[in-house]
Amino acid sequence: MNSYKEEKFTFLINDLLAAIKQEDEDEEMNIYRELKFRFKLSDDQIHRKVMKYFYDMKSDFRPSLRDSVDLSKVEPLTYLMDGWLLKGDVCLTYGSYFSGKTTHCLYKAYKFAKGESILDRNAPCKKGKSLFICTDGGVSTFKKAMYDLGLREDDPIFKDGEDKKIFVWGNEASQGQQAWYANINGIIRLESFVRYKEIDAVFIDSAKSISSGAFNYLDNVQVRDFIRISRDIIAKPNNAHIEILSHDGTARGSHAGAKSWAEEPSMVICLKPNIDEDTKKQNGVTAEFKKDRAANIDPRRRVTYKLEECEMVLEKGKEIVGSCNQVILEIMCDFYKQGQKEVRRIDIVTTAFNIASAARQTVDNTLGNMVNSKQIRRTKKGVYALNPKDIQKLI
Repeated sequence: MNSYKEEKFTFLINDLLAAIKQEDEDEEMNIYRELKFRFKLSDDQIHRKVMKYFYDMKSDFRPSLRDSVDLSKVEPLTYLMDGWLLKGDVCLTYGSYFSGKTTHCLYKAYKFAKGESILDRNAPCKKGKSLFICTDGGVSTFKKAMYDLGLREDDPIFKDGEDKKIFVWGNEASQGQQAWYANINGIIRLESFVRYKEIDAVFIDSAKSISSGAFNYLDNVQVRDFIRISRDIIAKPNNAHIEILSHDGTARGSHAGAKSWAEEPSMVICLKPNIDEDTKKQNGVTAEFKKDRAANIDPRRRVTYKLEECEMVLEKGKEIVGSCNQVILEIMCDFYKQGQKEVRRIDIVTTAFNIASAARQTVDNTLGNMVNSKQIRRTKKGVYALNPKDIQKLI
């Protein structure tokens, strides 16, 4: 055993992280014991200090030489899957039992694996990889969601190989798999897996179960620490979406646990079962967006759907918001050729409808996404311009 008597506190923390990465449990326990007795720290205090040290070590924080943020270097918040999966941020999805949280997330992951959007969005997206962490109810809950969606275990998306797009963690002792918890050990494992496997979306089921033995699920500060490290150390560097599932709370319409579970994420979705007043049976689910910081239109939208023949079907009459990137680029190029370097939103909307029957919401949503992804520029409110590289192609 190493002698720790002369080592400074930060050196011990660094040694502890090294032991965790090397899965040296004996060394890990020795260092924990030294931290407790020599520095008189509780388990919670050690956990917070280790998480902070890991955060500082992995983040790209540097002492500032400026007295203000350079806004040109700040990336706008965008989507991996339009309206549903964030790029580099955290989402909370909560609801009562039987609201279909796991099924909802698996449906998103399966369509994401195929490069398809869902429900009220139909813009194509990349074919992404997802990781499901099944702690609440174990893998059996995940299997039920698979069956509800008519998905088979032998689908290449689930099987090992080049086409595998959905990975599953859960407590399956016979396969050498243990339940994942949000302690420093779990965080290090997750960060490494997301980076190594190039995971695009992580679904964690659920907030309460992964907190057990790691931090206090009801403590705002500890929850904020966990979400911050999930966003800044895992989601942002890997352009990944992290979605945390939770149950509803005692207050009507609220989530369970600390307020920080909903205050910190950039997207919050509440799933509500729709109950028929006559039959008292469930006839669908409404996804109510409490918050969506990436939204270009309707950040508090409501989407109602039903599970019919293993497919989530949007309610009748609901407008589907699509994508018309190429149409907008062609319109702006035409205006530029006519000597108009900046184009008003209303002119883009009118022209897009006339030449492609594009709906106003589709145009507004596409304009916002194109600005955020730097395909075009917003010169002032309601006015847009081409990028210099696109202008060069016209010259």
